[in-house]
Amino acid sequence: MSSPETNEKIRMWQEYVEEVRLTHRIPGIAAGIVCGSELAWFKGFGETEVGSGKVPDEHSVFRVASNTKTFTAMSLMMLQEASMLSLDDPLLLYVPEFTSAAGIAGDLEDVTLRRMSAHHAGLTTEHPATNWDGPDFPTMQTMLDRIDEVQVVIPLDSQWKYSNMAYGFLGEVVSRLSGQPYERFVGSEILTPLGMGETTFDLEEVADGNRVVGYSQPAPGSDELRVAEYSTLNGLASAGQMMTNVADLTKWLAHAMRGEGDDGPNLIGTRSRREMLHPIYLDDGWTTGQCVGWRATRNGSRVYHGHGGGIHGFGTQTIFHRPYQTGVIVLTNLWPNAVSVSLAQTLLDAVIDDWDEMPEVSNGVKHEVPASDEGSRLREYEGVYYTEPGFWTRLTAVSDEEIHMGGHEASPYLLHAPASARLMEDGSFKVIGNRGAGETFSIEDGEFRLGGFRYRRFDGD
Repeated sequence: MSSPETNEKIRMWQEYVEEVRLTHRIPGIAAGIVCGSELAWFKGFGETEVGSGKVPDEHSVFRVASNTKTFTAMSLMMLQEASMLSLDDPLLLYVPEFTSAAGIAGDLEDVTLRRMSAHHAGLTTEHPATNWDGPDFPTMQTMLDRIDEVQVVIPLDSQWKYSNMAYGFLGEVVSRLSGQPYERFVGSEILTPLGMGETTFDLEEVADGNRVVGYSQPAPGSDELRVAEYSTLNGLASAGQMMTNVADLTKWLAHAMRGEGDDGPNLIGTRSRREMLHPIYLDDGWTTGQCVGWRATRNGSRVYHGHGGGIHGFGTQTIFHRPYQTGVIVLTNLWPNAVSVSLAQTLLDAVIDDWDEMPEVSNGVKHEVPASDEGSRLREYEGVYYTEPGFWTRLTAVSDEEIHMGGHEASPYLLHAPASARLMEDGSFKVIGNRGAGETFSIEDGEFRLGGFRYRRFDGD
């Protein structure tokens, strides 16, 4: 990448990323483009800690949150190749405690490892003991002790329903079958063979010089970013505990993109690789699909694979196109933010399509607000609600029986919206659509709890 034309393209990418960073007030961004097995381009933007003046480099360690799930999925594929499990086995076979769960909308025997890996098992997003606004996450023992509170809330295979809890239990399967803690299995069987020596599940193992400080969005009524609280995920480690950097993720994407006969370490065979990247479920428009651990996105004639991640202080995205053997890594130290996903895909499109200019940077998202039913008995619940560490939603009574959960201009990154919530006989609301589908909540004194998040009505708007 040394020709004048290439240098101009690099300058264009760098100016675009910096404009995105400034527009969305991201303290720091580490971005890399992977070609084959090499980090073909890297650039750090902003700071690893506000006021430090230290620019992120390829060794700066970020929490990558749900990108961890792709490593959990790889662990399952490796155990399947070793004939220790089948992805079509029910969770009950390996975690018999699951017999105490409630199959409200589906049979527990049909909650298979494959469905869980692709978020189509109908399970709640979070374990009832999870508290995101604490933050406080349960140990696996607590998850098992309270497994009678775990529910299948929508029919299996009926729709995508993201579940951190499902991946927590998948990690327990890996641990029980391998006879060692999940983190140790990933370390010895994946990280070490791939040479990912700077990747860890333990913050204490991150060298001080490589540690990145994460930030949360301003609290209501403030304009100041806040240093994010750190909390280990405990029993949900296999859903999002990993900490790593662009240098190590380059090796991970290189392995994910490798073709048959390519040099380098190979954790699984060709058949397993195809199975892992093949969509198990497709949306109605065939634009997105859920694979084993990865999400597939169709862009014209191309299919990208990727995974995002968001946790207190950090928003991340990895994405790649295997036939072109080109991938992009975007790591940021602010969450929630809607930048990582869009920025990564934009950079990948720009590289593959060889763009001569980048799109205009948007500074916000406009959300449609439905008309309120002025005669609705549910109008008392209307308003803007906030939950830590920076999500907003607007509740609008659209009938006597239904509340619309919409976005709010203060929160371009949506969590449980858009969706609707239908009034139940007991006075609670049941969510229809999106992340919270099938789950219930009650609004009392201007507050409700959904999926481990506590929403409070904010009277400022």
